[in-house]
Amino acid sequence: MSAERYEKLEAIAAKSVSIAELFKVEPERMKRFVLREGPLRADFSKQSISEHAREQLLHLARDCQLDDWRARFFAGDKINTSEDRAVLHMALRGVGGDKAVQKQVKDMRKKLREFATEIRKAGKFKSIVHVGIGGSDLGPRLVADGLAAAGSAALELRFAENVDGASINDALEGLDPKTTLVIVVSKSFTTQETRMNAEAARDWLEAKLGKKAGASFIAVTANRSGAEDFGVASDQIFDFWDWVGGRYSVWSAVGLSLQIAYGPDAFDSFLDGAAAMDMHFRDQPLENNLPVMMAMTGVWNRNVLGYSSVAVIPYSRRIRKLSAFLQQLEMESNGKSKTRLGKDTGLTCPIIWGDEGTNGQHAFFQWLHQGTPGAPVDFVAVLKDHEARPSHHNALLANCFAQSEALMIGKPEHVVREELKSEGRPDAEIDQLAPQKTFSGNRPSTTITLDELTPFALGHLIALYEHKVFVQGVIWGVNSFDQWGVQLGKVLAGAILREFEGDQGRHDPSTEALIKMVTVKS
Repeated sequence: MSAERYEKLEAIAAKSVSIAELFKVEPERMKRFVLREGPLRADFSKQSISEHAREQLLHLARDCQLDDWRARFFAGDKINTSEDRAVLHMALRGVGGDKAVQKQVKDMRKKLREFATEIRKAGKFKSIVHVGIGGSDLGPRLVADGLAAAGSAALELRFAENVDGASINDALEGLDPKTTLVIVVSKSFTTQETRMNAEAARDWLEAKLGKKAGASFIAVTANRSGAEDFGVASDQIFDFWDWVGGRYSVWSAVGLSLQIAYGPDAFDSFLDGAAAMDMHFRDQPLENNLPVMMAMTGVWNRNVLGYSSVAVIPYSRRIRKLSAFLQQLEMESNGKSKTRLGKDTGLTCPIIWGDEGTNGQHAFFQWLHQGTPGAPVDFVAVLKDHEARPSHHNALLANCFAQSEALMIGKPEHVVREELKSEGRPDAEIDQLAPQKTFSGNRPSTTITLDELTPFALGHLIALYEHKVFVQGVIWGVNSFDQWGVQLGKVLAGAILREFEGDQGRHDPSTEALIKMVTVKS
């Protein structure tokens, strides 16, 4: 971010009026700050961004050469500079990539469709255990819940992700090895948690099925030889490629369990929804571009107003994992303190957190309304009721819309005092209670609505956030597609695990004491 542009934005923020006041002084506000693409509508009007600030944010995007970076992204340039890789997850849904990549994707999609269709028709398997972690778990888990809004699963789908033994035990509990398909998903096929859970699942199958267990064991990986060394038959391995980052991989063979459970047609519609957002992001000018507006709103809140976190609150149980999914997508992508050129960045990705509405209202919304400093909120709602309970759905939507309004308008102390006085409260009690019941308001939020929770709309929503991450990475000058910060803890964990088994190591006094507690007991 250029210092000059930053100073202009700070100056605008210093003179800004309240969000509620912006509606009065900007008659075109709803037209300028509400964008729609397909089944998705995003209302940014309750953000504290004036029309003038919006113009300056778009100038900032141009200063950072966003148009050029976007063109390079879609052209398949190696924008993942630290790993010397292209970033082509969009090719998985039919957008971008050269002829060779397009053929790889087409062939794999055909293979996945045929395999999923065969499994569904055969009727042998009644359940799937999907083993993976991080991007190999969060995406499929979010999408599995979302697809359930449009149709029930043909097979029961369970997930095992954590190295805690409870995870694999819970996933296998009550299942019959004869009718259970295990799908192990790991890009590297070396991830500790996935390997250990895969070994446990394989042992569970073999204890009942013996040599026939192999027919019930599938691998999805970019390391085919690693899967074969693990004992997976070559024709039971589905590939994906190094140009697919783990947190962007649900669109690939990583989604095989989804295709089997919910059908290839539903999965194709999910891909089509993402592709439609890809083309919107690629083709629309910055001022009419949903991911750009979402990204620059985040830049304003983070770099100009100084907010350290963003709450994502889905008012739909079927996408309750959205905030967890976005934690990895955003914080692993842009949680960086060095630019692509190795220089200090300044403020980058805020903390992403949240829970489903209305649960959060009974937990952390007190802090959102009256805490310091509060946080911007993304409210995400689905307009159509998929549960055949219209009264429940109306109450859900009413709560969502009311919370965004309450965060903005607040409740001034003089209004509180008038209410207490009308109740006949004595002056001393009013003086005591009024400050406690006052809400400052002017707390920003964005409301995203989907017309209904179809597979298409779900793909649309996830791709919106993916492209937001890309735009913010350009603004902050970071490489959004590597994750070196994940590695150090893994290396140290491996060393400590060996020390549990007798190796010697040297650590700080605290870590040595922790290790000793385990080794003494064992």
